[in-house]
Amino acid sequence: MHIGPLYFGSVVGFAALLSLVPLIILYFIKPSPKEMSIPSLMFFVKSTGSRKLTSFFRYFMKDWLFVLQFLVLFMLAFTFTQPFVYYQHDITSENTVIVLDVSASSETDEGTRTRFDYALSKAKSSLGNSNTIILAKDMPFLVMKEASYSEARDYLDDLKPKQTETKLGEAIILAGEVLAGKEGRVLVISDFINTGGQDPNTAKAVLESKGLVVDFVNTMKGNKRNNVGIVNLDIDNVQTSIYVKNFNDKQETVKLTVASKSKELVIPAKGTESFSFTTPSGVTKISLSPSDDFPVDNEAYLSAPSGDKIKIAFMTNNPSVFLQNALEASGEIELEIFRPPLVPKDDFDIYIVADLDKSKVLSGTFSDLESKAKQGASFVFCAQEDSEDIDYVFSPVDLEGRKDGGFVVVDQLNTFTKNVDFGSVEYLLNAEPKGDDALTIAKAADTSLLVVKPVGVGKSVYFGFLEQGSGFKFSPGYPIFWTELIKYLANKQDATNLNFKTGAMLVLDKAQTIKTPSMKVKKAALILEEQGVYYLEDRAITANLLSDKESDVNAEKVVGTKSVEYELKPVKEKRALNWAHYLLIIALILSFVELWYVKMRGDL
Repeated sequence: MHIGPLYFGSVVGFAALLSLVPLIILYFIKPSPKEMSIPSLMFFVKSTGSRKLTSFFRYFMKDWLFVLQFLVLFMLAFTFTQPFVYYQHDITSENTVIVLDVSASSETDEGTRTRFDYALSKAKSSLGNSNTIILAKDMPFLVMKEASYSEARDYLDDLKPKQTETKLGEAIILAGEVLAGKEGRVLVISDFINTGGQDPNTAKAVLESKGLVVDFVNTMKGNKRNNVGIVNLDIDNVQTSIYVKNFNDKQETVKLTVASKSKELVIPAKGTESFSFTTPSGVTKISLSPSDDFPVDNEAYLSAPSGDKIKIAFMTNNPSVFLQNALEASGEIELEIFRPPLVPKDDFDIYIVADLDKSKVLSGTFSDLESKAKQGASFVFCAQEDSEDIDYVFSPVDLEGRKDGGFVVVDQLNTFTKNVDFGSVEYLLNAEPKGDDALTIAKAADTSLLVVKPVGVGKSVYFGFLEQGSGFKFSPGYPIFWTELIKYLANKQDATNLNFKTGAMLVLDKAQTIKTPSMKVKKAALILEEQGVYYLEDRAITANLLSDKESDVNAEKVVGTKSVEYELKPVKEKRALNWAHYLLIIALILSFVELWYVKMRGDL
């Protein structure tokens, strides 16, 4: 039932208005006044003519009390009819979250501008008073929440695209979490080339099921773009293979340049060709020509360790065949054996001390060698049966007696303990690390077996596996351990550890100055979001896109509205506004007014 724009939820509630009848009857059924003659008063009234005026005001004030009582009772009774009106509510006006695609494919040329340029322009024109911005890339990132127009505009003015893959669905889900329990609009501006994670359409359906409005704005103009790109690099210290894919519908001929060498590749439509070459040392730029509509995958960078061999001084009076063979297995070292009292005079990268005849070790030998450690050399002290009788001076442990062994437990997983099975030891020397900076890597029977300690800018290592008390020397992991330990101590990296995909997280032991492709930063952890070379304090690493899906810049199906056609319009919903609680508030206010009025009259 309704009367004009006013609707009623309960027709039966009109019966409550009958409560006004007794009030009206009581007001009109009142005793008639009886006239009495009092001379002095009559004289006063006649002389002033105020009797009628006073009577008028008396009844007038009584009428006001009736009006207040009538209104209070009417408001209370009227609430039983459950009155309400309909109004149009904009469900997108309060909260807007912009999901902006900044992945590598956003750098695709669309005529005179890139897709990122179109996305940025549309994002700026969609800003309001309160703005939340989420960047869609390899991992979604909430950059600002409920920021002002000027703050958001300033941020967008400085924003640059990232050379990573796209997880657009995850960014849309994050937008839904930001708006949890709120009304609002999620504006997704992208080319909708999704390379992993949740499907964007599925994510949109999830948000819409929660009452949110989700708009897709596509930055693709619709014309097919041309692209031939580098999609993979297979790298090791010896050989590297490059894979180039033709995403076009016709055969393409391209020139691949590696440093100063070039190779012509003829690639069929939708096909892939590879080129292999000897891995060059240092940093190498790889480029593809001619240029096309997606320049990011026309370049790649390669970093490999230098070809210089690691110089090792092996100080021993009884060279272990197992240890010597393990050291020479990598082929990347230059080993020289010194039998005490002979000691190395030249500088070496690493010194390994094992199986010494203590009677032939001259006094002061290790005190003299300590200066080399402080200058950057690394020392490995291998346990022997009488090690506690030899003063190694700067060994990372104190030795006292021996004890029964047990299963070897790795405390610190790193490059030289990863994928190595140390087995167990029958017995070992009781070793106690020296100082808080001595780090136990592995132990057995609660006793340290592998310990690393800094000495100046060098390192001191204790290797506690006795040849007679351990079968580790027979393990396939024995030469692997020594190869990786030598690389660690010499700061020599594998090519596989110097080259990353964009979007990877680089974690360092401590904060250091890093020169990225665009700036210098000092951090202990860094997301590699730019393609190019990163120069660390001790090495150079690279980050490359290398994504078949991200390089396929022509979507099979265009999603959403073109950016040039999209307009930000309000989305309105018909809602009911219940009057009942407003009527109760008015009734409560009038009740207080009535009490105040009665008190002012003097009836209370």
